Amino acid sequence: MSAAGGRPGGGPLDWTAVRRRMEAAELAAADERRLSPERVRAVLDERARALARPAVGAAPVDAGIEVVVFTLSGEWYAVESRYVVEAFRMSDMAPLPQAAPPLVGVTAWRGELLVVLDLRDASAAPPPRAERVLVMGEDRPAFGIVIEEIREVRRIATAEIFPPASASNVRERLLGMTAEAVLVLDAAELIRTHT
Repeated sequence: MSAAGGRPGGGPLDWTAVRRRMEAAELAAADERRLSPERVRAVLDERARALARPAVGAAPVDAGIEVVVFTLSGEWYAVESRYVVEAFRMSDMAPLPQAAPPLVGVTAWRGELLVVLDLRDASAAPPPRAERVLVMGEDRPAFGIVIEEIREVRRIATAEIFPPASASNVRERLLGMTAEAVLVLDAAELIRTHT
C-alpha cells in the first residue's frame, strides 16, 4: 500500500463505491433475514412442536390419588379423599337386622338419617363397636362407613396399587392393595352400588 492510502498496484481507493457495496450487502443480508408471515408461522409451529414433545426417556409423572387411610377390625383401608364428605363420632346406630350386607343400620347425622355400611366380610362377627363414621358421596352425602380410626391423609401413586389378593373379603369393592397391605376401596363403585 502506498503512503497515500491507495490500493496496491495503483490509484486511490474509492470510498464512495466501498460504502455503496457495504450498504448493498447489508440490504441483501437483511432481506434474507426478513421472513414472510407464512414462513414465520411455519418456524413458530416447528418450535412449538419441538417444545411440546416429551424429553426422550422421560417417564410420565404419576400424580397418584389422595386418600384417607382408616382402620377397621385390625385392617387398614384407604378411600380417595374426593369422595369423603366428613367424618364424625357416632353416638348411636339403629341396626337393620334383615338388611342385606354391607348395610347394617342407620344413624342420625345433621338432622337426617344416614345409611351405615360395614365393609367387612358378611360372615364376620357382629358390627364392631365403631365410634366413627366416614360419610361418603360425590355431589351429595350417600352413606356412611363404620370405621375405628382415621390414621392419615396421604398421596398414593397409582403404580403402587396392586390387584387385590383373591382371598380378600372385599375384593369386589377394591381398586387394589398397596405393598403395606392397605386396601384401597373403589369409592365410585361403592357410591354407584349403594345410592
